[in-house]
Amino acid sequence: MPLAVYCSVRDSLLVQVSAFFQKAASPVEAPEKTSFGDIDLIVTGPRSWPFSVESLAMALHAKKTRLSTATWNFAIPYPDLEDRFIQVDVHVCNPEDFEWEVFHQSHGDLWNLLGSSIRPFGLTANNKGLHLRIPEIEEVDRKRSQVFLTADPDTVLDLLRLDKRKYSQAFHTVADMFEYACSNRFFRPEAYIKNDLKSNDRKRMVQRDLYRQFVEDFVPMRVTESPEEDRAPALTRQGMLEEALDMFEKRSEFETKLMVWREEREQLAHKSRARQWRKRKALADEAYADAWIKSIKSGD
Repeated sequence: MPLAVYCSVRDSLLVQVSAFFQKAASPVEAPEKTSFGDIDLIVTGPRSWPFSVESLAMALHAKKTRLSTATWNFAIPYPDLEDRFIQVDVHVCNPEDFEWEVFHQSHGDLWNLLGSSIRPFGLTANNKGLHLRIPEIEEVDRKRSQVFLTADPDTVLDLLRLDKRKYSQAFHTVADMFEYACSNRFFRPEAYIKNDLKSNDRKRMVQRDLYRQFVEDFVPMRVTESPEEDRAPALTRQGMLEEALDMFEKRSEFETKLMVWREEREQLAHKSRARQWRKRKALADEAYADAWIKSIKSGD
């Protein structure tokens, strides 16, 4: 649907949905997007309980409804056109996750770009917030290596040293969003070398046009224009780890999680050594028994 239709229907939907939920928002759109396939809404805090999805569908004049655990899909009439519909995706989240979900889903592919910047420094942003990865655990279990830091958007922007006002508004152009992504303190061109990308980033190169454009065109151009001496001072993963543990007061949790992990690994190693010892003993016993039987037979 065209941008004008999208904005009109989105704004109307937000008013309608707000009658059913305490908070409702739509993530900020990606720049230069002129055509939209659906409308995404994020909501939380039902105003009545038990909640009636049927009542919401009726209020939206939905012709079809499909429900999943966290997202409800509605097909609503396209304005002034018969037999055409608009898909509306209503994502229901917990109240404590609402601000972060809206923040993290805004600006289309922006967090794909930022994610590649912060990853080398042991940081990960997902739909729950910003996390620190423990290097020793990450080598074996990436999910268990994560220590939750915060889900406060302003705090994350402060950490990345990104302009909050610019983030709160739509970018006028794709180039504006690219420049904004490069202004984060963790940006290093080497994180976007095409042949060195991680598997998930290689998939994004195929599936996400903006990400591919950023890697193939924008970053190389920016490297050419920005001399080495103008770049940010060196920052290491260990330095970022220490800063984050102090900033978010997570040192105790970090150390406890690492201690538990090491104890578990030692227990597994002990069990493995015990199994190997029993296996060697069984083989030795078998060899001894075979030799004994052979000696008896030779004696006969």
